[in-house]
Amino acid sequence: MKYKIEMFGLSPFTEDNAVELELSDGAGLPELFAALGHKLPSFKGRVIDPATSRLVENYGLYVNGQFVSEHEDVRVRATDRIVLILLAVGG
Repeated sequence: MKYKIEMFGLSPFTEDNAVELELSDGAGLPELFAALGHKLPSFKGRVIDPATSRLVENYGLYVNGQFVSEHEDVRVRATDRIVLILLAVGG
């Protein structure tokens, strides 16, 4: 399934404001971050820790407007609004 990830505050690593990923329905956060790092290699080590498939400090993920802790067992759906953000630009 295709997932759209919106991105804010990531201009040092990509000019895109969104990216589409192919993931299985109900993918977990490690799968999402691994796919994102594969699609945007400039994120590896800067936004995503390639060893753990987690976000590095100062980045956050929101699913349907709710902040998501990486330690939660969150499963995303293709219909979810998924936003990756540099936390310093948060409102």
